[in-house]
Amino acid sequence: MDLALQALPAFLAGARDTVIYCVTAFPLALVLGLVLALMRNARTVWLHGPARIFIEVIRGTPILVQLYILYYALGAILAQYHLANMINAWSAGIAALALNYAAYEAEIFRAGLASVEQGQTEAAYSLGLSRAQNFFRIVLPQAIPLMIPPFVNDFIFMIKDSAIVSLVSGTDLTSILSFWVTRHGSNPLPLYALAIVLYLAMSLPTSFVARKLEARVRASLQF
Repeated sequence: MDLALQALPAFLAGARDTVIYCVTAFPLALVLGLVLALMRNARTVWLHGPARIFIEVIRGTPILVQLYILYYALGAILAQYHLANMINAWSAGIAALALNYAAYEAEIFRAGLASVEQGQTEAAYSLGLSRAQNFFRIVLPQAIPLMIPPFVNDFIFMIKDSAIVSLVSGTDLTSILSFWVTRHGSNPLPLYALAIVLYLAMSLPTSFVARKLEARVRASLQF
């Protein structure tokens, strides 16, 4: 117990950094995922093709490899142009999480948008709405309640996946845990227990807020 209390300030700082990684990367993943979903649904090959290739490549390769490519390979290229300072644990970690999860969010967007009846779109066009108006006023609002649960699941997964940044000197909760376990290897159980409690403290409120938000959105669409 004393060891856990001693480590608590450092663990809280690591949890804070984990939250920063996720709340920065996940909105980027949502925006890019929506763009990819729209590109996948496009009829032109020069939009559909690149989006499909990106999604398949990202989903088919480990996120750790993607992080290493961004941190080491891209960092080496930028170093040749004296831009190496653009790549660090923060930028590489956020970029890796955002790009990786964008591929998964794109499929969630596609499934959610496809769930809206085609008759809704036809009715919108018959009323004179443009394609943009139909998408933002008719299709997207009806699809959002269906997409909230998988989005929340992915955000919780991202909280756990953010541990990979510790492999490129990122200061997240897992990196703090590894540091303290190395120093107190004879009694690591309180440290592991503290890390588990903090990860739960980050994920459980997210699920609760998401359920409330989903219920409110569904209720608002019934009127």
